[in-house]
Amino acid sequence: MQYSACIEMLFTEYPFVERIYKAKKAGFDAVEFWDWQAKDLKAIKKALRETALKVGIFQGNTDGRMTDPKDRDLYIAGVMKSLEPAKMLGSKFLFLMSDILKADRTVQESTTPISADQKREATMAVLRALRPVAEQAKITFVIEPLNTYVDHKGYSLNHSQPAFEMVREIGSPNFKVVYDIYHMQIMEGNIIHTIRNNMDAIGYFHLADVPGRNQPGTGELNYTNILKTVRALEYKGIVGFEFAPIGASSAKVVRDTFKLFRELRGQ
Repeated sequence: MQYSACIEMLFTEYPFVERIYKAKKAGFDAVEFWDWQAKDLKAIKKALRETALKVGIFQGNTDGRMTDPKDRDLYIAGVMKSLEPAKMLGSKFLFLMSDILKADRTVQESTTPISADQKREATMAVLRALRPVAEQAKITFVIEPLNTYVDHKGYSLNHSQPAFEMVREIGSPNFKVVYDIYHMQIMEGNIIHTIRNNMDAIGYFHLADVPGRNQPGTGELNYTNILKTVRALEYKGIVGFEFAPIGASSAKVVRDTFKLFRELRGQ
C-alpha cells in the first residue's frame, strides 16, 4: 500500500510545484492533483525527477459531461488530450468525472434535463469507447462517486454500487472505481463492508474524515480499522490523502497521520 499527497489540499501554504518537494520530505510515495490544464507540467516533471516521486492520479476529462449523450464526442476528445500529460508525468491512472465541476468544485448545472437511464447509457457509451484507448495506452480510467449532500450538489454518480456495476459491465482491468471514503461515508456509510465486497472493482482510494473533510482522527471514521481491512485484502495500490489539514501545518498533520497508520506502512 502506497500513500499519495493531494497537493491541491496539502501544503497549500507553498507554491504549487514546491508542494511536491514538501510531499517527498513528508514521506509520501506519490503526489496527485485535479485539473492539469493550468499546471506547469515541465516544472512538475522536473520536481518529480528530483524527488523520485510519481504522479498517482489526476483528472482525465476536460470538456463536457459523461452523462450527456450530446457531449459524447466532446468528452472523449477531452480525455484523449489528457493521455499525453499522463505519459509525460508517468501517471498510470486518470479519474473521470460524470459532470462538469467548476473551479470551486461545484457542479455546473445542465441546461437540458437528462433522465437517470439516459445518464447511465451515456456513461456506458463513453466507457465502451474508451476501452481500447485505455488498453492501448496501458492506463487505468477510474470513475469517482462524489457526495451531493455537502460538496457537489447535482453530481450524477453519487453512490458506489452503480459505479461498481458499470466497471464490471465494461469487464476490463483498465476500468475501476476511485473509492473515496469521505464521499461515500456521507452518502451511504457501511465503508468496511462495501470495501470487502467490492475490492475487485476498486482501483484507487481517497481518504478524509467526516465531517469537515479534514485529517483522519478529527471525525467519525476509524481509519486504522478501515486501512487494516484494505491491507488484509492485499491491496497494493495507492491511498490518496485528499483532505484539508486543520489545527496545524500540513507537515505536522501528515506526520501525525503517518503515526496513526505506522503499522500499515511498508507493505
